Amino acid sequence: MFEKQKQDVGENSTAIQAGGDVTVTPYLELRAIFLDLFELNFPRIQQAAKETADQRIEAMLDELQKSFVKHKDQIDPRKFEEPAMQYEMQAMAIDVARKGDKSNVDLLCELFCTMMSKDCPELIELIAAEARRILPNLSPKHVSYLSLEVLVNEVSITAPNLQAINNTVGQTLAHISQCSQVTHSDLQYISVSGAIVARGITHVGVTPSFTNDIPDLKGKHAEQLIEFSNQNGLLNFTELQNLISKLHIGHFQLTAVGRLIGWLNLSKFSQIDIKQLFK
Repeated sequence: MFEKQKQDVGENSTAIQAGGDVTVTPYLELRAIFLDLFELNFPRIQQAAKETADQRIEAMLDELQKSFVKHKDQIDPRKFEEPAMQYEMQAMAIDVARKGDKSNVDLLCELFCTMMSKDCPELIELIAAEARRILPNLSPKHVSYLSLEVLVNEVSITAPNLQAINNTVGQTLAHISQCSQVTHSDLQYISVSGAIVARGITHVGVTPSFTNDIPDLKGKHAEQLIEFSNQNGLLNFTELQNLISKLHIGHFQLTAVGRLIGWLNLSKFSQIDIKQLFK
């Protein structure tokens, strides 16, 4: 099938060999257009802007290559020809050129590879496209907060004993440690972004849902959970419960976009197939 889809590759475009030539969004052309805007609007800093934008785009391409290698068996080369996918690539490049590392480059690349998957449902493509729009506006602490919501409300942990579960929780908390810096204003900001919405009925005394699968912890309310954890050296459980209280977990709930971002940020621990989230 691919053998019949040979195309000529334009100047500054990139071709991937997949039984035929598949044209990929011309990053260099996009970068040139973006830098032209810098030169027109900021002539006195055009050289500094050019160098910064170049560096940011190159860093994004390096990260995107890593994601392509990681997901090479799932990527559908035919999707590179779709206008919608080329639009997402261009929008992603513009966001990265503007904000650099602040645009959550690694998660953007993972999102794009999710959309490029052979079996990616249309619903996931739609949610991922919206997440791509939102991610550059979220700071690492905002993303960490979304992952905390996922950890508390959706994650199931399988381990041979309490100490092993405690260690897993600790590793996850270390990865999302910046969520401890989230303020009430941050929560309002994340809500305005569309990643969370206020609950109609506020949940109080929230405990991690995975504790319901642990006989020693099942049924314990927040204070009992903290007491038990302290007595048994499960300090990561205590830290998690304190974060739940501090960050008002139970006042907001994840939207589909926030849920996707939160899980994507935890994927290195969970190995979850993001495309299965909304079935």
